[in-house]
This record gives sequence, structure tokens and C-alpha cells, in this order.
Amino acid sequence: MQYFRIDHEVSVHAPRRAARDLATALGFDRRGATELAIAVSELGSNIVKYGVRGGITVERTDDPERGVGVRIIASDEGPPFCDFATALRDGCDDRGPLDPMTFLKRHGIGAGLGAVKRFSDTITLEP
Repeated sequence: MQYFRIDHEVSVHAPRRAARDLATALGFDRRGATELAIAVSELGSNIVKYGVRGGITVERTDDPERGVGVRIIASDEGPPFCDFATALRDGCDDRGPLDPMTFLKRHGIGAGLGAVKRFSDTITLEP
């Protein structure tokens, strides 16, 4: 298990690399390892943008049904989600659809958590 403190955009690189390297070592194909790295980048970016402070844990997991895998735990001390299910939808934040005129100001199009959902077997929110 590796824990990475996330306090700046640059600090996202180490957990991204660790997740990709672990996935590769466990036999993930190139696409799977890259998708996992993208998910970690999105989670880390959200910690920097919206969390007060936080971190990412990367660890191996042995699931009886799915087999060997990689578990990513992103945690922060930021404000809670208003609606997590809505935040997982592309083009939305946790309050609903985004106004396209705000994309540049936000530094994103509201697809980050949707990508995490697509590139993961499961995603959960724990308060």
C-alpha cells in the first residue's frame, strides 16, 4: 500500500505512475493500466480543485470474484457532495448540468468523475 499526499497539481503524478506501474505488474494490459492512471489523475485533480487537503492510496486487492486488482482510495477534507450520483454524469457537477459558458473558468467539462466511473469496476462514496 502506498499513500500519496495531494496538495498541488504536480503531486498527482506520483500516484498516477504508481497505479499504472502496479496495474502493469499485476498483468493489466496497456489500455487497462492507462485507464486506471487516468482515473487516478481525475481523482487527484478533484482533490486539488475542491478539497481542502487530501491524498490517494494505491494498493493491490484480491477480490474472490474479480481476482487480483488495484484499489484506489481518494480522500479529502473538502466540502461534501450535494449529489454524488449526479456528479458521476458527464457534463454535470454535484448540483446538476454545467453551463457550457463556464467550462474555461472551471478548467474542465465535468467529465472527470464520469471517466473514473467508466474506468473502474466499482466506485463508492464514503462520508
